[in-house]
Amino acid sequence: MQIPSALLLLALAGCLPSRTPVSAPSAAHADSGLSNLVARISADSPRLVRLSSRETGRLEGDRVSLMGDSVVLNTGAGMRAIAIVKVDSVWIQTTAARIVGIIAAVPCALFGAWVGGFIGGDPDGNPSPQREILFPIIGMLGGGAVCGAVGAGVGSLIPLWRLEYPRPSEDATEDPGGSASFREVEIR
Repeated sequence: MQIPSALLLLALAGCLPSRTPVSAPSAAHADSGLSNLVARISADSPRLVRLSSRETGRLEGDRVSLMGDSVVLNTGAGMRAIAIVKVDSVWIQTTAARIVGIIAAVPCALFGAWVGGFIGGDPDGNPSPQREILFPIIGMLGGGAVCGAVGAGVGSLIPLWRLEYPRPSEDATEDPGGSASFREVEIR
């Protein structure tokens, strides 16, 4: 019973999103990176997008596309165009389905493995070595799948904003090691 639980924990730990710092792209690749990102977002299904710039502030809309050297965003007030060089950041709305599904699946999978181990090892139920191994695995998979699906459904109702493009800061400097300095990004 210890081995399936340990394997489950290792597998689920690899699925969790990492908390690595967001680094700004170099100034030489900033405009082409933004152009590629906008092309990729416009090819996807419609999703909410936030663009921010010092001149226009924060704009939010459901369709984004490229038109010449401008990014065009369909907002509630109509189409708004911002020059690519003026865009400071691009955020995309996602949901918390994956993380909530994982958080819900882990305890249910562990509980399912425990219940399966209890049922498979019950001396009154004609125990066998195969049942002692098989029942915890079935309990872990069944419990994790059911709770993970419910958690993902609940998580899909929780909106999150993910930073896709940070404008390189003017104060980004090179250190003697040659790597660009990092700037912390606060997500609200």
